[in-house]
Amino acid sequence: MIQVYDRNRNTIIPGQKVMIAATGEVSVAQAIYTQELSAVKAERAPCVEVKDRTERFVPYELIRLA
Repeated sequence: MIQVYDRNRNTIIPGQKVMIAATGEVSVAQAIYTQELSAVKAERAPCVEVKDRTERFVPYELIRLA
């Protein structure tokens, strides 16, 4: 499994609280879709699914909380 990192280089894993940097909205990372992606591409691809949001986010757009 490829690990993805937020803008502060903290690992994001499903079930963790995250904040969407652009809006300040707090939610939970539900899933990370990195199949068929290299580690470098996963850092720049919209692959993180956040609870109650329809779009996926690039890991750099998120900040891990707690």
